[in-house]
Amino acid sequence: MRVPRGLLFDYGGTLVEEVSVDLRAGNEWLLAQAVYRPPQATLERVLERANRVAREAAGLRDRAYLETAWPALARLIHDFLGIRFAVPMAELEVGFWQASVQAKPMPGAQAALQQLHRSQMPMAVVSNTSFSEQVIRYELGKHGLAEHLAFVMASSDYAVRKPNVLLFETAAARLNVDTNDIWFMGDLLDTDITGAKAAGMTAVWFAPNPMEDPSPAVDLTVADWDGLVHHVKESRVRVRGMSSRI
Repeated sequence: MRVPRGLLFDYGGTLVEEVSVDLRAGNEWLLAQAVYRPPQATLERVLERANRVAREAAGLRDRAYLETAWPALARLIHDFLGIRFAVPMAELEVGFWQASVQAKPMPGAQAALQQLHRSQMPMAVVSNTSFSEQVIRYELGKHGLAEHLAFVMASSDYAVRKPNVLLFETAAARLNVDTNDIWFMGDLLDTDITGAKAAGMTAVWFAPNPMEDPSPAVDLTVADWDGLVHHVKESRVRVRGMSSRI
């Protein structure tokens, strides 16, 4: 494997674990922010419409690897029901997230990021999500995971989702590191690993409790964040040792 000159990480299942998602609570919060709400726009009708939008619009994500941003999904729900808001959509998005999502950091992630930062390794996040970079960075910041990241790249801002190579190539360009010199670590074989490998990156499978066999695309499997740090350091030591013999 090549020595990494930059690192990219998945978000959910890699940096943080989503403990629960309560869409009812999030939509209740949204309705409380409305400046106008027709009598027929009950919470149950909102949830019914949200389910349909998820099936017909957001469902394209897994079939075509296209991303629909949260504000567009929200408008398909609330504009249809005649609900109006005075608060900017960006604020509603953060508030909806805060009301509905509970997450916790993956063990060892914060310490690992600190160690990798001390080695002057540029790092960033690439996440498949309908939520914006602002929302994902907010959640990472809650757990002390955002400080050393050059950027947080949300698929909602780029129209396409992992494993689309366009997303990986753009992340590498933003990191200013050639794709061949990047290690990408994620927990999903069909999106993180497949996409990273197709882009020419070293594909690192984060698998604390693997439930399936690794794909041939996997270059390295780690069970925890300490494992990643170990392999990054080992790769650098190995290259220095080879250089000293030349």
